[in-house]
Amino acid sequence: MKLLFLVITLFSFVASGCYDDNSTPASTEFNNSHTCSIAQLQKFCENGCYNITSDIICIGRVTSSDREGNFYRSIVVEDDSGGLEIKLGLYNIATHYPIGLMVALHLNGTAIMKQNGVVAVGLPPQSFDSAPREMEAQEVIDRHIIRSNSIEPITPYTCDIKSLNHSLCGRFIRIESLRHAPLPDREICSSLTEYHRFTDNEENSIFTYISPKSDFATREIPTSEISVQGILYYETVGMGIGEQFVIKPRFSNDITTVSSNI
Repeated sequence: MKLLFLVITLFSFVASGCYDDNSTPASTEFNNSHTCSIAQLQKFCENGCYNITSDIICIGRVTSSDREGNFYRSIVVEDDSGGLEIKLGLYNIATHYPIGLMVALHLNGTAIMKQNGVVAVGLPPQSFDSAPREMEAQEVIDRHIIRSNSIEPITPYTCDIKSLNHSLCGRFIRIESLRHAPLPDREICSSLTEYHRFTDNEENSIFTYISPKSDFATREIPTSEISVQGILYYETVGMGIGEQFVIKPRFSNDITTVSSNI
């Protein structure tokens, strides 16, 4: 009987420990106030990497997801003025930081730098490096990202290509009425993986990017008119044409045919 009691006690202890290891970070002491907008952060890193040494707090909502693999080890957070990307260095981020979750970013002790047009947030770089590095440990992340209990649907900012500007980089946007327009010297490809060019009715162009490791990397290129939504970047797309505006979809259904009305 004593042996049975010991076995049950040990099992309960192990099960409790496993549950704690996978629990969602606590949303403790969330204060819905901020000292800085994301747009204001952009000014701090105009000349490269900037180490934050004061109590700067931004409030925003999560707009990205790693659930289908096109975002990797980071989250994008947006407020009314802009968006930024935080280098977490973790996997299964969407479980802890779902789309629409309000978070408070306590940025004292972090570093920020514009990368691909977007303010990137991480730990200060090592002496041999020049860019913010991933936070990696949940204990460190919890000091800088405070979760709330508020989750709301996120609506993209709908615009056209000619109205794009650098202040929109990092924002969740949507562009409609696009058609695939491969460059003349581009090797014929049947899937949407990596960079692809799309144009509107006025021949303005924008690119999409889908990682070869994403769940929808093998999706076929649509032949009809589409709408695309995702996070906006300004980055080098190769093919000898330099930097371009790029939309990075979060899910397969961020790319929809006009006729589907999804």
